[in-house]
Amino acid sequence: MPLFVFVAPIQPNKTAEFRQFVSDLKGSRKTEYEASRKEAGFHQEAIFLQQTPRGEMAVIVQDADTEGSALEALRAMKDPFQDWYFQRMKDINGVDLVGPGTPVNELLLDYRA
Repeated sequence: MPLFVFVAPIQPNKTAEFRQFVSDLKGSRKTEYEASRKEAGFHQEAIFLQQTPRGEMAVIVQDADTEGSALEALRAMKDPFQDWYFQRMKDINGVDLVGPGTPVNELLLDYRA
């Protein structure tokens, strides 16, 4: 199963907003969140908050059966929840995940036993 990782800086003074966003995914938006991940072929998604000397980072790890990247699978879904999700990420991280110039990861090492 392909493993995907997305890392983005959390904009200054947006940590509480990021925590609330994740809380919404686990609470008030849980049903929509889980349905979107199932539809996109996800087996797992983990969201981390990482402290660094340069500020806080959102780290999202996704395990999914998709033809392309997990992000491509989510972008292909056109529904109000995905619109909300991508807008919240843009507000918090300053990264537009649906527009031109979307970040692309380059896999450099993939060890598996």
